[in-house]
Amino acid sequence: MASSSNEAAPMNATVDRPPSPLESLIEAEDSLSASQASLSSSVFEFIHEHGHRYHRKGEALLPNDETEQNRLDLQHQIFRMLLDGGLTLTDLPTDEPLQILDVGCGTGIWAIQMGDALPNATIRGIDESPIQPSWVPPNVQFEIDDVTKPWLITPASIDFVHIRTMAGCIPSWPTLLRSALGALKPGGLIEVTDIMWHFECQDGSMTPDCASVKWADNFHELASMTFHVDFGPSPKMEGWLKDAGFEDVEVRTKIVPVGPWPKDRRLKEIGRYFLIQMLEGGMENYSIGLFTKAGWEAAEVHAMLGRVRSEITDPKVHSFTRAWFITGRKGQSLGSTAAL
Repeated sequence: MASSSNEAAPMNATVDRPPSPLESLIEAEDSLSASQASLSSSVFEFIHEHGHRYHRKGEALLPNDETEQNRLDLQHQIFRMLLDGGLTLTDLPTDEPLQILDVGCGTGIWAIQMGDALPNATIRGIDESPIQPSWVPPNVQFEIDDVTKPWLITPASIDFVHIRTMAGCIPSWPTLLRSALGALKPGGLIEVTDIMWHFECQDGSMTPDCASVKWADNFHELASMTFHVDFGPSPKMEGWLKDAGFEDVEVRTKIVPVGPWPKDRRLKEIGRYFLIQMLEGGMENYSIGLFTKAGWEAAEVHAMLGRVRSEITDPKVHSFTRAWFITGRKGQSLGSTAAL
C-alpha cells in the first residue's frame, strides 16, 4: 500500500539542510593539508627521560614539562622584582601600535603581561615548544618555530625584540642577533636578558672548592666541550650586538642573592624566590639531561645536587649571582636591507 503524504520519515532518512556554522568550521579544519596536519602533530612528539619531558628532537638539554614551566614562571617574577615591577629595562611608549617580538617566549607569561600593559601594541611570541596557553589577550599571538633557523619575519617590521633566558638554546648568537637586526625597523630596540649560573661570594663564606662552585664549573664545561652550547653568553653579548650592527649598546647587571640571607628587604625577597626556583626544578632541570648525556649516571647527578642543596640552603653561605640586561638600537641609516 502506498504511504500517505503525512507518514513519518524513517529514523535514518537523510534530510537536506545547510551546515551550521560549527559544522562548517569543523569541515574547514578537517580539510587541512596533510603537511599542515603532520606539522601540528609533530610539535607534540616529545621524549621522556629521567622523569622529565623534552622536545621531540631529543636535542634539548632543558625539559619543557610542568616542572620547567613552573620554574620559568617563577623566574619571570624574579625579573619583575629586579625591574621594580616592570617588564623591561627598555623604555617603550605606552600608547603607540608597537610591533613586539618575544624570542623564545616559553610559557608566554611575559608576552601576555606585555599585551595587557600595552593594549595598542601587537606582541608576537615564538618558541619551539607548544606550552603557551590558548586564552590570551587579543593583541598577543604565539607561533611554534625554531628561532635558530632563518626567520620568516618581514624585514624592518618590528619595533622591539625581547630575548630572555635563552642561554644554552642558541648555537650561534651572532647569527641570531643578525636576524634580530634585520627584523627591526630603523631605530628599533633590542633587550637581551639572562641570569648567570655562576656563583660569587664576597665574605669568604663560600670556598672555591665548595659543591655549588664545582657543580657550576662542571655544568658549563660539559655544555661547552660536549654539546657546544654556551650557558653563560651574557658577558659576550655586548660585543656580539656591536658586531651585528647595533648602536648605543648598554650593559647593566643586578645582584641576585642565592637565598634570603641579605639584610636588605628587597634583596632578601629576590634571594628567597631564586632559591625556590633552584630547589624546585632549576638545578635538576638544568643538570639531569646534560650530565647524563655526557656519561654520568643519574644517581651520581642526584648525589651531586644533594650536596649543592645542602650548601645553598645554609644561611651561613652568602652566595649570589647576577642578572644581565643588555640593550641596543638599530641605526636609522640601516633601513630595511639588513640580512635576516
